[in-house]
Order: sequence, then structure tokens, then C-alpha cells
Amino acid sequence: METVPSKKTDILDGNITQAQFNQWKYKHKKVVKLTIADDDETPLFAYFRKPDMSIRSAVLQASKMDEFKALEVLFKNCYLGGDGKIEQEDDLRLNITTAFSDHIQPKPVTIEIL
Repeated sequence: METVPSKKTDILDGNITQAQFNQWKYKHKKVVKLTIADDDETPLFAYFRKPDMSIRSAVLQASKMDEFKALEVLFKNCYLGGDGKIEQEDDLRLNITTAFSDHIQPKPVTIEIL
């Protein structure tokens, strides 16, 4: 009887597989990885996709009434995966989503009138 060697599954930061990460990259082109430390200084990882115009619009609309709601809209629509503790603890989710929000802000533009 011949045994089939088992395939080793590569686990990346945030307890995601290399295959999952590859799928995200294929589907979303760019994946943003963020790191945050919990109360025990253990690093936790989260992966986000960049928002499209419809998500940006929903975040903007939500921010007019409640900035925390806007961050929740951003998290729910752009979070791909990572350490489960981030999803479970409000302060971790809030901090990492705020950092992601800061990262995706519009870049400065130079305007020149000719």
C-alpha cells in the first residue's frame, strides 16, 4: 500500500493560509496587512482590502451621523481576515480600523494653474 505524502499547509500571520492570502491577492489585487498588540503585547494581524467607491460612499454617509458607525461600515466591508481576537474585542477592532482608515485617506495633490 502506497502512502500519499500530506501537503503541508503554510500558515501566515493571523492564522490564515497561504492559499487564502493568494485568493485575496487574486480577487482584490492589493491586500493591506496591519499589526496590533493586545494587552499581553502579543502581536495580532488583520488583512484588509482597499475600499471601492461604493464602500467609501457608505462610510462617508455613516460618518455624517456617527463616526464609530462609519468605522464599523469600513471594517465589515474591507476586513478579509486575521486573528479572531480582533473581531471579538471592540477596542482592538476600533484601533485597527482607525489605522486602516488613516492609511486609505486621499493622498496630497499638487495643483498648478497655468
